[in-house]
Amino acid sequence: MTSQYPPIIVRTYPGHFEQTSVAYQLDANHMAQGGYFPIAQSYEPGNWTGALVLVSLLLCLIAIGFALLLYMLVIRPPGALVVTYQFRGPMA
Repeated sequence: MTSQYPPIIVRTYPGHFEQTSVAYQLDANHMAQGGYFPIAQSYEPGNWTGALVLVSLLLCLIAIGFALLLYMLVIRPPGALVVTYQFRGPMA
């Protein structure tokens, strides 16, 4: 293959699902004009680190940890949408 374009591009859209969906739709239209079309996508929701959970559990001994644990249950960290584009040639 002697094309000047890479055959596959992987893009990551960070944020919550609603935000990543909007960014993906806008970018997919732009990428299609250049001949790249999505072939795979996956969304990985955000997770709190084990260290933060452990710290909040230890802070439960002085009562502030309960508020932190409640916050962690209610508010989810942002995730990432990963989309794989394949080059199929420019649109006619």
